[in-house]
This record gives sequence, C-alpha cells and structure tokens, in this order.
Amino acid sequence: MKILIGSNVHWWNAEAAYAATIAQLLKQAGHTVFVLTIPDSLNAKNLKQLDLRLVTHINLNSKNPFRLLKAYRKLKKFLLEEQIDLINPHRSEGFPLFVFTARASRTFHPESPIPVIRTRGTTRPLLQHWLNRKMHTDWTECYITAGEIVAERLLNAVSISPEKLKTIYYPVDCPELPLHPPIDYRNEFEIPQKAKVLAVVGRIRPVKGQRILLQCLSQLLADFPDLVLLMPYRDTVKNEPEMQALHNDIRRLKLKAHVRLITEREDIRQLMEFADAGVVSSVESEVICRVAVEFFSVATPVVAFPTGCLPEIVQHEKNGMLAKLKTAEALTDELRKILSNPKLCNRLGRGARRDAEIRFNPQKMLSETLKVFEHALKYK
Repeated sequence: MKILIGSNVHWWNAEAAYAATIAQLLKQAGHTVFVLTIPDSLNAKNLKQLDLRLVTHINLNSKNPFRLLKAYRKLKKFLLEEQIDLINPHRSEGFPLFVFTARASRTFHPESPIPVIRTRGTTRPLLQHWLNRKMHTDWTECYITAGEIVAERLLNAVSISPEKLKTIYYPVDCPELPLHPPIDYRNEFEIPQKAKVLAVVGRIRPVKGQRILLQCLSQLLADFPDLVLLMPYRDTVKNEPEMQALHNDIRRLKLKAHVRLITEREDIRQLMEFADAGVVSSVESEVICRVAVEFFSVATPVVAFPTGCLPEIVQHEKNGMLAKLKTAEALTDELRKILSNPKLCNRLGRGARRDAEIRFNPQKMLSETLKVFEHALKYK
C-alpha cells in the first residue's frame, strides 16, 4: 500500500507524534509511507530522525489563493506520479486541498479513486459552513479519532454514520523493567530514603495545571512531610510568564524543599518509573495524552483530572485514580489515597503496565489502522 500522511505542522505536539508513530509502524509493516510536513520545522526534524520519507515541497498552509492553487497542482502531480493509494490527513490545515485533489484524481483514474481517511486528535469544533460539512459527510471515507470524546463531538457536529468512525489510542512501547537508572535519583535530587515521590511531565503551561498541583502538594505535606514533586519539563524558558508564576507560587507556598524543576534530559522514562505516582493535572485539551501511557509503560499509576480523553485512558482504581472535579481539593483527595496505601499503589501500577501492554500496544494501533484503511480501499 502507498500512503500519504498529512502532518503539516511546525511544532512537535501530540498530534504530530501520533502521525509519526503510525507512519513508522506502517513503514515497518512493509508499506510505502510519505509524510507531508513543513520544511525546516521541528516536526520535520523529528520525522527525519525516524527515517521517514518526507514531502516538503508542497505548502498546504498558505492563505494566498495563488500559492494554494500551485500547491494543489503539485499535490495532484505527486499523487499521480507516486500512485498513492490512500491519503490520511492528521490536521485541519490543508485538509480541503487533500480532499479536492483526491476528488480530482478520479477524473484521471476513475477505476482507482484515492480515499481520504481523516485522523482527528483534537476536540476543537468544526467550522460549520456548507463546504466543510460536505467535505466531512460526503468526501471523507472514514475517520480515525484519538479518543471517544473526539468521536462524540464529531458526530454531534456533522451528519456522518458512526460506522465511519474508529477510535484508536496513541500507543507506547513497553521497556523491560526495571530500567536501571544511570544514577541514584535520591542522591541527585536530595530525596530522603523513605519520602514519597510524585512526578508531572510536560511543558509549563496554564492548561497543564502545574500551579494547581502545587496547591495539592502544599495540602499533602501535612500527611507526607517529606513528599517530593519532580517536574521534568521542556520547551519552556525561564522568562515565560507561566514559569515565573510557578516560581512565585513555590516561594509563596514555601515549597522549595519539595519541588525539583528538571530541564530536558534523556532519562525521563526512568524518572517516571522512579516516581510512586504520575500526575496529569491538565485542565484543558489532553486528547491524545502521551504522558499518561508513558507512565503506564513503566508500571507507574496515574492520578489525573477528568480532562479530554483522560477518563477513557485512566480507569479509576484500575490503573490510576481520577479526580471527580477539576479542583485542587479533588485532586488532593485522590493523591492522598494512593500515597497512603502502598498496596493500592502497587496494584494500580500492575494494572497500568498491563494496559500499556494490551490496550496501548503499538501493534494494536497498526492492526486497527490497517483495518480502517483496507475497509476504505474496498468500498472506495
């Protein structure tokens, strides 16, 4: 099968990682895969490191109508010359051109039309103009969604058959445990031997809820006076407002002895394994939520807010704990349960690893994606 995946974004976010992961899995399974992306972008850099074949000479993101017409012609030429069997856009940017080009290709090869399978990893609302509804209802063969909440919102937005939708979660590789960290973390971060450890991983952003988590930490110290919070982060500079606000909160709440801000490093998965529990304190977004399944892969249970797809990923009292509300008090209650009960923590850790091996297995993502692709090709 020859597949063109659209991942035309500048940055490296969860949607870009999802597209890269399925592209790599399809390539490893023997399919010819091209990934259309933006040249000299962080996304292109990461895709190159995965040794994927990139298409960077077609700019689908321009707002200039003349450039879009040029991109349309280039894309049509590429589809015909490479004999692409299927188009799989992962972003709304450029989606109309993918659809229009696939429709136009039927003029030249009516016997082998190119189906469009749209992968959607966001809960952003669809634009409700007639052309967008037409593209989604009649000109897109199937949809892959990163979570059930995405599928539900898509069904509410446009009149499409539920049979055209398939939810396929972001997967994770499961390393052999234990990981044997390169150094003694308790020594490096000056953590008492019997102290409990929490970890939150990701960019320092308001939507990630790290400042809410600091409030939880302040409340938990009455029961766990030696508790330490590890905060590995990336893509955040010291002078960003949210980082400055975070430092101010650490000072105001007198948490300096209990918080370890950790800049980007190679042993993040080992740090996740080292923690007693991982925390996903995001208050918005979190549709794909790579970090939760990465915690699962090293048998670390997750405590999370009920945001986005997290209620689907974090199954309460099976692989982690889910707060009932998006408040510091609700998150603190669930963290207190897991920190005060080592047997519960261990049981949830085993459940987390089991889910990583089964529910979030990369081969499951591959097989379910191929079923959608083959269905679209069969009934195109």
